[in-house]
Amino acid sequence: MRYFEDFRAGDIHELGTVRVTEADVLAFAKRFDPQPFHTDQRLAEESEFGGLVASGWHTASLFMRRYVDGLLAHSACAGSPGVDELRYHRPVRPGDVLTARVEILGSRPSLTNPTTGVVQPRCQLVAQDGTVVFSMILHSIFRRRPGGSSASPASMPAAQDPVACVRS
Repeated sequence: MRYFEDFRAGDIHELGTVRVTEADVLAFAKRFDPQPFHTDQRLAEESEFGGLVASGWHTASLFMRRYVDGLLAHSACAGSPGVDELRYHRPVRPGDVLTARVEILGSRPSLTNPTTGVVQPRCQLVAQDGTVVFSMILHSIFRRRPGGSSASPASMPAAQDPVACVRS
């Protein structure tokens, strides 16, 4: 379990990959963002995108799934008060393979709740060619380690740590 105290500025967490499929792009768009360049191949080809592209909200959702599966499921996360600087750097297309990663920019104890703290990761999805296609600065609330224990994933053998971390 990873707690507030286990996140340090400069930590980088690789959260795995996701392949974007045409079926997923169409299904998400038809339900949540039914613009023609997300829902209709022919009209998308005539658009400024020159082909079908994923909704930005779909792209953000792809990141969020990797964040939950790759980090939050193994942590004491207690929610989020919001995001800053949400950016779609280039269109995401069917066939793209995206890698999710977070870099910890900093953290601070909560000003109102002594049992939690706020961690600020820079979140990214990177395409197979190395291009960042999505980014945001997230504010994630994590519970503090109970009982003041000093044990942390940094002291765990790497094979036991459920969330791989690269220290800068």
